[in-house]
Parts: sequence; C-alpha cells; structure tokens
Amino acid sequence: MEIKAVHFDMKAMIPTADYALTLVDELAEQGINALLVEFEDKFPFEVTQGIHHPCAWSKEEFRKFADKCKERQIELIPLLQSIGHLDYLLKYPKFRDLRDGGPEGSSYQWCLALEESYTLWCAMVDELLELFPETKIFHIGADECRMNVPCEKCGENRLDLYVKRVARCAAYIQSKGLKAVIWDDVFRKHGEEKFAQLPEGVVCCIWMYGALDNDYIDRMAAKGLELWGASCIQAHKFHHAMGPQGPKMRNVDAWGRVHEKHPRSFSGHVGTIWGRNQCQSPFNANLPQSMFMTAYLAETLNNGVINDRASFISNFGRDFFGVDLDYNTMINYFCYEPGYAEPIVTELKDKAPRHRDIAEIWYGLNAVDQLLFELYACISNNDCQLTTYSNGMAPREMTQAWLKHVDRCKEIVRNGLVELKPLMTKYFPEKMWEEFVDQRFKAKLEYNEYFRHLLSAASLKWDDRLKNE
Repeated sequence: MEIKAVHFDMKAMIPTADYALTLVDELAEQGINALLVEFEDKFPFEVTQGIHHPCAWSKEEFRKFADKCKERQIELIPLLQSIGHLDYLLKYPKFRDLRDGGPEGSSYQWCLALEESYTLWCAMVDELLELFPETKIFHIGADECRMNVPCEKCGENRLDLYVKRVARCAAYIQSKGLKAVIWDDVFRKHGEEKFAQLPEGVVCCIWMYGALDNDYIDRMAAKGLELWGASCIQAHKFHHAMGPQGPKMRNVDAWGRVHEKHPRSFSGHVGTIWGRNQCQSPFNANLPQSMFMTAYLAETLNNGVINDRASFISNFGRDFFGVDLDYNTMINYFCYEPGYAEPIVTELKDKAPRHRDIAEIWYGLNAVDQLLFELYACISNNDCQLTTYSNGMAPREMTQAWLKHVDRCKEIVRNGLVELKPLMTKYFPEKMWEEFVDQRFKAKLEYNEYFRHLLSAASLKWDDRLKNE
C-alpha cells in the first residue's frame, strides 16, 4: 500500500509546535508514511484576515513541521474543506454573507451558488501550497454536506450544484499538478453514478467507522477508481478524555480485511483522529494520546490483520515504553473504568525509559476521566431525587450527607485540575489546556454548585416541615 496515513486534525487540543516534531519521529518509527493535516483555524491564513485561533502555529513553525516530515519520509497531505465543516470561518460576521441560506443561515457550509466562496477557497489553497511547495496530494474534504438547506440563490438541483463544485475544486488541485482526494459519503448516499462526473484521477476516500458496507466497497472497487480506506482510530464525542480503544481496533480489523480482499483497488488508508466534530464543539481526541492506535493501524497496514490482540498490546507496551506492565488492563479500561487503569498508568508515567511523554499524557487524560466520574456520580445521584429535595421531603441527615458529597466533589475536582496543569502544559499550549478544562468541567461544576444551593435550602425546608407538624 502506497499511503499509510494518520489524520492530524488541528481542530483538536493541538500539541505545541516544538513537541509535535517529536510525534513525527514516533509515527515514522511505527511505519506511518503520511500525515493528513486538517488545519482549520490553527493555520494563520492571511487571506481570511486573521481569524485564526490564539494557539495557531506560525508559518515558520509549520515550515519546521513540514521539514521534519520530509526528513522522516512522511508525506504531508493538506486537507482544506471545500463545501462544509466551515464553521471555523463562517461563524465570523465578515463571512456571514457566504453562508448557505444567507447571512442568517447555518455557519456549517457556504453557498455553492456564490462565486466568492470558490474564489476564497482557491486563495486559501494557494496560501497553503506556497508554504508547502513539495505537496503532491491535496484532500478537498467535501463530506457530510447538507442537501436540504433552503437558499434563494441556489436555483439548481442541490446535488448537481454540489457535484459541480467538487469537480471544479478537484480540477483546480489537478491544475497545480497534484493528486486530488475527496471523502466519498455524499456520493455514497445520493448517487454513486455521479462519481463519473468528477475529473479523471480523483481519489475516492471511503470512510466507514462502524460496520462496513462491503457490498458498496465491492462495487466501488469494480469501478476501477483509485480508492483509499479510512478507519476511525480515535474519537470520543461523549467527552471522555481517554476514549474506548476496543471499537477502534475492531474498525481497523475490518478495514484490514477489505485491503486483503482488494489489494489492487486501494492505494492508501487514513486512520482518522477527530479532534472535535466542529470547531465550536467540545474537544475530542488529539494526536499524542492516539499513539497506541496509530501503532495498531501501522501494524495492520504493514503486516495484515492482527489476530492476537492481547499479545500485540503487551508487545506494544514493552517495545514502545521499554517496561513490562499489564497493558491489556490499562488499554481495556481507558474511559470505562479509569480507576482500574490509574495504578498502571501511574507506574508507567514514573518508570517508562522511553516515550515518557505519551505515558504522562495518558496519565493526565485518565486522571481527567476520574475527575469527570466524580462529577457524574455526584450529580446523577442527586438529580434522580431532585423533586424530593426541592420539596423539602428529604430528611435533614440525608440532605447534609449529600451536601458534604457535593462540597467534597468540588474540592477534589479543582485540586486535581490544579495538579494536572503543570504536567499537561508541558505538551499543550496553556490556553489550549484551559479551553479543554473549561469545556469538560465548567458547566458541570456550575451544575454541582446549583445542587449545593438546592440542598442547603432543602435542609431548611425539612426543618420547617417538622415545626409545622
């Protein structure tokens, strides 16, 4: 297989630019030979007039990153969305007129009937290619586009308008002498036959993250198109810091069997790591925390489907970190029971002679999950008896016990986050870590505080009831 890629989604809690250079080394050691970089607001586009995130890398930092990729023989593949997933741009007032549905429409995608949206996209492509002149492949996205948004400007059939724009963007990339790549899902859902309307040579990247539609894959392979597969190796939209690894391994296994069945049709594969659903959504996964799954993917792409998963996990831990521990328990309990993983990941953080950076990040994110469990348990146990408390029907002793639990929970979480900050800001910009913490904990702590006030009032209501009786 020519392209063995990992997705670097910069919507995520991105690492510092200096630390990211070491991650390139780690990926190269595992056998990954390409990085699909989705920049969003972490690239300082000049053409968009300074809408980038405060923690965006500078162009000089991106040049160093590209040089590092070249040094380690990793192909850097830019991804710039051409239709949807544009809220990082369209949320700003200066770009509201480009929204699909007009200025009051959704910030998700732009209007394809507007020439300005195409012109701006081309200018952004040019700015990326100026910084990355050795680029050979360019991904134009085009996934998950909405076909039912009312727009007075779009007189044509929505699907036809979409296909024309994708074809035009792909042709623009090809005019630069590059290979153009697209996500397949809109064509899959709305008309496979419309692939024929794209320029010859466009690569179709089929992404399927659960059960695979093997009939569809077989049909696509029979068309003679150049195909890439795409698995999801990290994403956890329910806001746990360390996501469950089991479903991701199963997805990679399924794609491994597809590549064995169709070796001539698939020239590449991307393991996607989704930093968040949209740039205004909570953070999901990030690149450094995904090093186990990047290794699992690389092993599968280089040597075939992994049949003995437990042995692979044990061998990975010993070889990657240089110390023998119960890695199977740790990997299997990430997210589900972080308390079971905690003693192992703590020992790993303290003892690992190699890749201690990853051990420390795993420790920190697993600790975040433990703090989240504290909040979930405290809130849910009170929430189910909300009416009982608010009506003063709970005995004072019961109310006081939960009040102590609420106060204790708040103290544990705040102290825990203070302790984690010096560790995590070794690898992530401080503002990124603060944004991560704010998304995970602010609303939950406020809800916890609401219960503190409710329970305090409930104690008084119980006393009043006893007096009245």
